[in-house]
Amino acid sequence: MRWALLGAPLDSSGEGRGEERAPAALRAAGLAEAFGARDLGDACPPLRDPVRDPVSGVIAFEQLRAASASLHTAVGETLARGERPLVVGGDCTLLLGALPAADDALGALGLWFVDGHADYFDGQSSPSGEAADMELAQLTGGGPLVDRPVLAPENVVILGHRPPGMHPDVALELDRVPASMPRMSSEEIEAAGAAVAGSRWAAELGSRGACWLHLDLDALDSTALPAVSYPQERGLDWDAFVALVRPLLASDALVGASVADFNPDLDADGSQARRVVEALQASLRPRA
Repeated sequence: MRWALLGAPLDSSGEGRGEERAPAALRAAGLAEAFGARDLGDACPPLRDPVRDPVSGVIAFEQLRAASASLHTAVGETLARGERPLVVGGDCTLLLGALPAADDALGALGLWFVDGHADYFDGQSSPSGEAADMELAQLTGGGPLVDRPVLAPENVVILGHRPPGMHPDVALELDRVPASMPRMSSEEIEAAGAAVAGSRWAAELGSRGACWLHLDLDALDSTALPAVSYPQERGLDWDAFVALVRPLLASDALVGASVADFNPDLDADGSQARRVVEALQASLRPRA
């Protein structure tokens, strides 16, 4: 199945931060060529409203609803043509349009959620009001940014979050994650072996049906990739990232993928964008 690249230049702060320029930067670094993807351009506009909605607690609420609808249409059309969407953000709010579209087209989905955060706040508990704090909670439990829950918690695995002892906000967010949703911290992945962890979850979720792979690049340690909006220590190194992702990209259950949170404003010479593309290209190759 051929890949089709869709840009989603969303920065859920509404302030035009660097991640909205990530689709352009990763294209320039050769992402479409690495995947052999047909580039369909950007599927939605950026957000230009930094105000936190007093009812939902979400920044740029109405604009984000409209952008998600546009992305929903583009992903649905891509799947209907028999192509595999590669949605390039922007931040993790891209999932609010992409996953409902995949659910509409294919039915119940599994989600490999590779992320340094659980993204499980809501409009009231989020420290920032950015929807990228809360998209996984809304996709599994419902909320003002989705028309209905589209993921069963037991069909999602969070891979690469930081351990709860790292910071009180990390512990608070992880406490909100349902007990039925499996997860492995970056340290647990390292202890198990990244290739082992990736193969385990490729088999476990992949055996149940269609799956989506989401890659938030802040799963990487801040020393490996500092060009993200919310860098954290105690994350994956590049070798572990590739070893974890490779079996997920190789799964026959994979129907689409997304990449989020690269910030080219922190990458003056483009070297980190190229490093991201190199890692993803390496992840597409069989293990030597």
